[in-house]
Amino acid sequence: MNNQNMFPLRMLGFGFYWAWLFLTCVSPSLILDQEPVLGLPFEAAELVFRLIFIGAILIVSKKASSDFVRRLLFVLSLACGLLSSILVVVGIAELSVVTVILLGMTDACMFMLWMCFFGNNHIGETAIYLASSYALGAVVCILISALYHPIALGCTLLLPIFSALAFRLSHKSHGGDEEDEREYVSEGSLSFRLFPFIRRISLALCMYALVFSLVTSVIASNGLESYLVGPFVEAPCCIVVGLALAIAFHNLRDIQMVYRIYRFVPLALSLGLACLLFQISSMTTVSCFLVMSAYLAFEILALNDLCNEVKLRGLSPVNVFGRARAMITLGMLLGWLLGLLSQTVSHLLSPPLFAVVLGVPVVVIASTLVFTEKEIFAVRSATDERQIIEDASNAESAGTRGRGANDSSQENDITSFGAAWNLSNREKDVLPLLLSGKTATYISEKLYIAPGTTKTHIYNIYRKLGVHSKMEMFDMFEDYKSRNGTDDGLR
Repeated sequence: MNNQNMFPLRMLGFGFYWAWLFLTCVSPSLILDQEPVLGLPFEAAELVFRLIFIGAILIVSKKASSDFVRRLLFVLSLACGLLSSILVVVGIAELSVVTVILLGMTDACMFMLWMCFFGNNHIGETAIYLASSYALGAVVCILISALYHPIALGCTLLLPIFSALAFRLSHKSHGGDEEDEREYVSEGSLSFRLFPFIRRISLALCMYALVFSLVTSVIASNGLESYLVGPFVEAPCCIVVGLALAIAFHNLRDIQMVYRIYRFVPLALSLGLACLLFQISSMTTVSCFLVMSAYLAFEILALNDLCNEVKLRGLSPVNVFGRARAMITLGMLLGWLLGLLSQTVSHLLSPPLFAVVLGVPVVVIASTLVFTEKEIFAVRSATDERQIIEDASNAESAGTRGRGANDSSQENDITSFGAAWNLSNREKDVLPLLLSGKTATYISEKLYIAPGTTKTHIYNIYRKLGVHSKMEMFDMFEDYKSRNGTDDGLR
């Protein structure tokens, strides 16, 4: 069965996970009476144990084979998911700590299971899966919450089982494709530390997750008036954002347009925080929608770009996604704890002002120091590289758009092209390889320079040419050649 035929099953499987998460682990719950656990709100307690188990998974992954880790994650997802759902539905107060522990383990295992599987998909597919699954999970969550309460609880029991079974069927059908997927991976398995933007995107996820969680925690902890809060807002946001991104990634002809969303995330988060200051129900609801939509969009884009790097560089999916999920969880936990702190300092700062005073600097730091334009360029370049590699692999014929620079007759054109745009000597060394469709990894090895230095040279070339992708650069070079390097062809 091919990828396209398996899409509904995979989307359903990951969607069931998100629906289960919304119904059991997100506060305030749509269907459950969640009592504090260990002195913390139910969701905050679950985040603590989720973080612990993610760390345990990362440790185990260093000692065991990827096949063993995948099987372990599958078994734990199925067993812990069923047991935790039963305990949640039964609601025995004495077992609340056990319930939260099992929920944290299920959450950690099931997310890692699906994300490691998605890491093998072709370009754009991961984003479509993620976005569609978020939207579908939200729809399932809303439908279940609208059912008669005992029936809704029964459906919640089945969600982790359905998700695990969907994964099993998807992975079994996908097994024959794994060998073909390997040809897209760059030569060698490079160290995690060689790609600093992965650390930066993970840190940005942590900081934006903190703001996302802080707003919910401040509203819930202080009883601020709002028409909707928590999953009541998050589920509709997932539907809107998920469908919008799925449609955007489905049309890969203008994939660079999608990356502009990264730039709007800080603005939307800041506006959302500002809306809290009005302290009226309607504006508080608007604040929730803005903050949650912005964070969800960033999370989907970031996870998709991490999938690109896993595939392109031959990195460990458990390592990359485990660190990213750990940072997301840490950010959400800090947000909840700070939200609880807002109660104790309410005599000094009103809770909305407290959220703004803490949240705005976090957004500014994340967007200006952590995940800057240079990092956006880096993740966008990874998308370009994967697209070119996959196009080259799928098209056996020669003469694709990036290969004309290999002909000796074009060497003079490349030289004059680089000189016309005032490229440095090192940038002129990189340019012919870029125009031949080579990846940043290949260029690093060919020119004996560090991957980070290579990406800086590529970034500077794009900036001087005024383009944002390899495809735009190819078009610009072809136009330059057709005009024989005249002034009209340079602009």
